[in-house]
Amino acid sequence: MKTENWSNKDFVLKRIKKDGYYLYYASKELRNNKEVVLAAVKQNPWALQFASKELQQDKDVLLESVKKPGFCLTSKNFCY
Repeated sequence: MKTENWSNKDFVLKRIKKDGYYLYYASKELRNNKEVVLAAVKQNPWALQFASKELQQDKDVLLESVKKPGFCLTSKNFCY
């Protein structure tokens, strides 16, 4: 895959809807895009760690990330 693809929102959305961990490869701009991050954490809550610091603290993103059983948040961001 070409590096520039990871800056393409449509390309990234297709990948993260199958596996949220692909957020890791997304460009910095897309890791700060709420739509992209929400799609990633909806598919896999652990993708939250790859979101921008700002979106890691966003109410909507956090609420989406705790919807799946087995995932929780602590003051350190994650609970294993």
